[in-house]
Amino acid sequence: MKKLLRAVLTALTSRALPPLVIGLFLLLYVGIAFGTDEALTVLMEFTRKSVFLAVLLGLLPLNSALRILRETKDYLARRRALGGSAADVPPGLFDEAVELPGSRDLDELQARLDAVGYKTHRGESILAAWRGVSLFPARILLLAGIFCLFAGILVSLTTRFSYRAPLIEGELLPQAAGGEDRVAKLLLTKSSGPFLDKTLAVTLAPSNGSAGGRTFGLYPPGLYGGSFVYPRYLGIAVEFHVSAPEAPGGYDMHCVPNIYPPGKEDSVEIPNSPYRIVLKIAEPGDGSDPFVTGRATFNFKLLKGKEIVLTGSAPSGGEFVGNGYRLTFPDSRRLAITDLIRDYGVFLIWAATIFFIVAGIFWLPVRMFVPRRELLFRCGPDVIHARSRAEGKRRGHAGVFHESLDLLDSGVSRG
Repeated sequence: MKKLLRAVLTALTSRALPPLVIGLFLLLYVGIAFGTDEALTVLMEFTRKSVFLAVLLGLLPLNSALRILRETKDYLARRRALGGSAADVPPGLFDEAVELPGSRDLDELQARLDAVGYKTHRGESILAAWRGVSLFPARILLLAGIFCLFAGILVSLTTRFSYRAPLIEGELLPQAAGGEDRVAKLLLTKSSGPFLDKTLAVTLAPSNGSAGGRTFGLYPPGLYGGSFVYPRYLGIAVEFHVSAPEAPGGYDMHCVPNIYPPGKEDSVEIPNSPYRIVLKIAEPGDGSDPFVTGRATFNFKLLKGKEIVLTGSAPSGGEFVGNGYRLTFPDSRRLAITDLIRDYGVFLIWAATIFFIVAGIFWLPVRMFVPRRELLFRCGPDVIHARSRAEGKRRGHAGVFHESLDLLDSGVSRG
């Protein structure tokens, strides 16, 4: 049983596991791509619904977590070995291990290593030498980043919830947003940033009229009621009233037609009536943006069945009369079609980005200029155990190690 557990643990901590799992997902992606153009979306949906694929993906963060534990255990074991407090040195802690028969005093070797720039520690039966800075923190940060990345992907795929709704100026947030605030203002302005020409500010205010409120921009996305707020498209919500010869009471309607920016046309069926209206925002003569100014003039066609019974234009707050019909636009409001996404995996992915950046900042200068190099010599009754490890500048360190072996070999007592 212990052998089986050891074999499973070895497999789970293997460096080959992540490439293998990623390769399997890549093969599945390629297979799906032969049948659809939306291969990535289909693969994500398969993973969301398949327990097997979710468990398979879960092996990646598990592998990283176990490797963090193993790296920490090995690092502490090396520290104990170099400090002389370890009774034995487990195999695999060092890159090279050599045994020389016989015994020898290590004073001369210590003086030689001191002379070439190594710091040394001498115990009763050991000599440890080292120089440089360990890359252990960078490795832990890298593995933590990999853990957060794949854990974030797993959490996003299995728990992500998305809801799309219009945020209409002056109206309450959709119930799916989990709040009772009101959209106080939508403001589109020129951006001072290097990437976006314009930026959108969504200002919320408590629906009960009390003080306070929040404002969300485009990026980074704001968080409201546990959901990220991603404005996607801008638009104009329209309220209109139609009076017809056969229906003097008329028909009232609130709608969110797809008519922004100016020039786009959309058709809306008027419920419980034979009528349909085609709307379009007229191009402002002064080149202004109706969303920015809040002023819009609507070109329209009113159809009864397939027959056009009224055509014309009227501004928001105005009306048009003709052919026995009266069409009034009491109000129009700015809106933003918004995705409300509950996705806690995003936090882990952001954390992974930070870990990768910090690991790279630490790793590069240390690896180039002061990498860790270690030597350990332990004298037994009839044998000298020599071990070497280097995280960089391996050629020069190997030369020092082999010179040390030559020095020991030349003066080893054979009995």
